[in-house]
Amino acid sequence: MNAHRLFCIGVTTLVLAVSSSLRAADGDAEWKKVNDIVEGIKNPAEKPKSREEAIALLKKGLTEFDAAYVVAMKTAPKNPSRWDAALFDLMVGRAREMAEVPAPAKQAITLEDILKAEDAKPETKAQASLMNVMEAAEAAESPGGDVAAWLVKAEKHLKDFPAEKMNKVVEGKIASMKAAAELKTKPLELKFTAVDGREVDVSKLQGKVVLIDFWATWCGPCVAELPNVLKAYKELHPKGFEIVGISLDGDKSELEGFVKEKGMEWPQYFDGKGWQNEISTKYGISSIPAMWLLNKKGMVVSTDARGGLEEMVAKLLAE
Repeated sequence: MNAHRLFCIGVTTLVLAVSSSLRAADGDAEWKKVNDIVEGIKNPAEKPKSREEAIALLKKGLTEFDAAYVVAMKTAPKNPSRWDAALFDLMVGRAREMAEVPAPAKQAITLEDILKAEDAKPETKAQASLMNVMEAAEAAESPGGDVAAWLVKAEKHLKDFPAEKMNKVVEGKIASMKAAAELKTKPLELKFTAVDGREVDVSKLQGKVVLIDFWATWCGPCVAELPNVLKAYKELHPKGFEIVGISLDGDKSELEGFVKEKGMEWPQYFDGKGWQNEISTKYGISSIPAMWLLNKKGMVVSTDARGGLEEMVAKLLAE
């Protein structure tokens, strides 16, 4: 990964496509300076040639932003551009950690403040709402989280800000949360033709314990986990343990060669779309390996079967 791409990931992606410019009132040089610094952080005149240069450039930019922001707030504290600067500031938390530039003590402006501001730009409010919704998603997905309340919040965002460029992120999260919620209410429905031509219908595997393994040949942790999966399959397949692979590979021949070499006898779903794999996308899989265990009734009883797989399967088989 080149230094410029690192820089983009560390700044542009982390700030979630923050507004391309901060408004400056007529003659307000201080707010224009804030705007220029933000633009310099996002689009440096000279692209960094190494990770070290990228971090140094980010550190310099954030330090200058902090100083200019304080001055601008003292000079023109009611300028509407303060909301754009505040949003940028809220979005660069991870970039600050990367560059080791702690946020200075100053008046706290929250996402809710931006959303309530009468003089904030519609696009600024839209981005603040997006960030608010996605932050709330993490809490909703945690144990004890309220998914239903989050779905209401997310749908309201889409209704209030239909033109927001990154609404697809919210729509995708809504779909994955709904799909995850359905996993707890009924047996898993999964049907496809495997890469070797076998017809797979998970509903017909009820009465057995099934592992749904989201993985890829290029995934180091997946390959590292494979010996445990193979061992569990060898020991427990005769007792009613089945595995269904969902491959996020992009090259069919590489997948077929790897499966044959490793002696992976179970069927594999493959559509060549990598991270856009239709099944993994449907269920919001964002990291692999992801290992789901189904009990004999076809219900998902675990979405994290790494570590102690053989013991978990044996216990389910005994039920």
